[in-house]
This record gives sequence, C-alpha cells and structure tokens, in this order.
Amino acid sequence: MYSISRKSFLALLVFCAGIKSKIRYFYFSDSETKTVTAFSEVVLPITEPGMPNLEEANVMRRLDEELYFVSEEIQEDFHSAVMVLEYLPFFYGYFRFFSNLSREKREALLSLLAETDSDIVRAVVGNLKLLVCLVYYGHKSTWGQISYPGPFGNPPEKWSESRIHYQNLVNGKEV
Repeated sequence: MYSISRKSFLALLVFCAGIKSKIRYFYFSDSETKTVTAFSEVVLPITEPGMPNLEEANVMRRLDEELYFVSEEIQEDFHSAVMVLEYLPFFYGYFRFFSNLSREKREALLSLLAETDSDIVRAVVGNLKLLVCLVYYGHKSTWGQISYPGPFGNPPEKWSESRIHYQNLVNGKEV
C-alpha cells in the first residue's frame, strides 16, 4: 500500500480546493452565489410563463460584474447584506440557512420580513431585491414580456471599458 506524506496530502487538498467550477465569479464566493441565487428565485418572476430564468437573463454574471467594479465600501456592504440574509432564518424560527430553505419557506420568510419593525432587516432585503430586479429587468430577454420596446431609437449596445475588462477576465484573456 502506498503511503502519502502529510505535506503531500495537504498540497493535494489545496490543489483540489483551488479547482473552480466552469462558471467563475470574481466578486461572489460560492456560498454567496448560492444565497443570492436562492433569493433571486423567490423575488423574480422566473416561474411565470414566458419569463426568462436566471441564466437566460444573466443575473448572477451581471451582479458579479457590477459589484466587481464598485468601491470596497460598497462591496463590503453587499457582502454583509448577503451574510445577514443567509443567517436571518435562525432569528425567525427556521433552523436552516436561507439558501437551504425550500422555496415555500423562503417565500414565507420574506413575507414575514416585510412586516418587521427592524430598519436593518428591511434595508437588507429591500436593497438586495432592488439590485436583483435592476439586473433582471435590464436584460433584453425580459423586455418583450413586460412590454418594454427598448431604448428610444434602439441604439446598438456599447460596452464600457470595465465591461470589456470583465469579459476578458471571464474568458481568461490576458489583461
């Protein structure tokens, strides 16, 4: 039987932990991605006929892109808001993280949170919902369903330098 040294085992563990999934985010951690996705599934009308799902509307990628370029203070505020959302169920009688609750329980919790007296909780949920909705409804795939014809004159989309830079990072091009 082959024995492996502790140092080799730790090196292998670090190597395996460093392997990323096909979808690589630059701002979100894996746990934050799970939490924001679970939140988005509840607040967006993705189950309605004709409405695009999160992947079609590119929600997580656009959120990651937008938050990657904002100031560190805003980034930290958003990290904190996601963490608060993840742990909120414990304060309302649910014994699971937000991302591990069933869809029905997430909906019930958000309805309960809408009635809270806590300004902090309302701010967390409201600001997360605002950002998720802006990204979702800002995507062309939703425009037809909400009867939005698009920008006046239908100008071609022009990407900013930051969007081009982010796309190069995603595609693994040298920047």
